Amino acid sequence: MHDDYTPRYLTYLIARLYEQIEDKSTIEILTKYLDYTEDEAKEALKNVEKPELFACDDRIGAALLSAEESGDKQDVFNVLDTDFKIFKLVANYDPNKRHSREQIDF
Repeated sequence: MHDDYTPRYLTYLIARLYEQIEDKSTIEILTKYLDYTEDEAKEALKNVEKPELFACDDRIGAALLSAEESGDKQDVFNVLDTDFKIFKLVANYDPNKRHSREQIDF
């Protein structure tokens, strides 16, 4: 599943989760929904860097934990997919360019 997301997004997501929720919960999300092994998840947390784009207080951790509590994996994937779309918009934003919907890769 984590092949659906760019490495830059995953690095950004893990950094935000590191800031917002317990490592145990982050490892569970990474292994259960993003196909990380437990060792890969622990290594990713060990090497976490500050998110580069915007603040860590966006509550993605709470949103993922809430979606997980529903018991429906699709709820978690919906949160991840929406977050990834927002990430791509922000990462591709150029204030000097006008973007049309067709130019933005969703």
